[in-house]
Amino acid sequence: MTDVWERIETVRAWGRVRLGTARVRWPWFDHLIRTVRRYQLQFGDRLAGAVTYFAFLSFFPIIALAFAVFGYFLAIRPNAVMTLQRAINEYLPGLAAKLPINEIASSRTSAGVIGLIGLLYTGLGAMDALRGALREISMTTEAPPNFFLGKLRDLAAFILLGVTMVLSVAAGGFATQASGVVAGWLGLSGSAVVADVIWFIGLAAGVLADVVVFLILLSWVGRSTQPFRVVLRGALLGAIGFALLKQLAALILAGTLHNPVYGAFAVMVGLLIWINLSARMILYVAAWTATAAFGPPPDPTPVPATALPA
Repeated sequence: MTDVWERIETVRAWGRVRLGTARVRWPWFDHLIRTVRRYQLQFGDRLAGAVTYFAFLSFFPIIALAFAVFGYFLAIRPNAVMTLQRAINEYLPGLAAKLPINEIASSRTSAGVIGLIGLLYTGLGAMDALRGALREISMTTEAPPNFFLGKLRDLAAFILLGVTMVLSVAAGGFATQASGVVAGWLGLSGSAVVADVIWFIGLAAGVLADVVVFLILLSWVGRSTQPFRVVLRGALLGAIGFALLKQLAALILAGTLHNPVYGAFAVMVGLLIWINLSARMILYVAAWTATAAFGPPPDPTPVPATALPA
């Protein structure tokens, strides 16, 4: 039995040495390890759960308020419902078809009152939970703002995020339509290559808008003390990761929404899963940004890969 434990300790020691060597040779790998450790040290999963709870409660008031606003546009331009569906599908893949958009939009007055009241309570609560989670991940020593100033900042961040998300969908739709028009002028509307280019342009427009979203989250909400170039890299990483997450979420939510086990709760279960995945993504990006300037190389220090002969 002693020999078994000695072998286990030998393997563990070998693993620690190899891990330390890899961390020194590849700085990106060392940064990744520090990111995961920061997330675990600050109980990132629990923080993401708290954000998920408040964000889930605020979702329905936000949708009600959005329907109230779009309800007036639907009275003038009925095809505006397609824009709203596209916006919901952009950030909540597969859920737009499950929501009674026309019915809720027809009751825009009551939806607006309910949504505004609910938004002031749950929406600001969600922003407060997110702000607290980002502060925990960043391990900031800056004193939190007072109650009223904090609520004003949360409201401003909430409005900025909402406007940015709407503009991102509009920009993506405009870029896609403009590309299609140009392709039609050139007589290439039926080309598969042009279709791929149009898809890529729409994706790029969405990623750029998500970069702005993560800049708001890291700089305005999280109050990151890192240099702007570090925050910008974190925002770009978050935008790319969020784009990949949306593609993955489309598969996850498709299985959830059509699972008979969940029945009438399928939409809510899918929404909870998506919000939690998004919250974890945001906190991992915050951890990556916060640990960008830390991490002395472990001892003994091996020769970096860039210094080795080819």
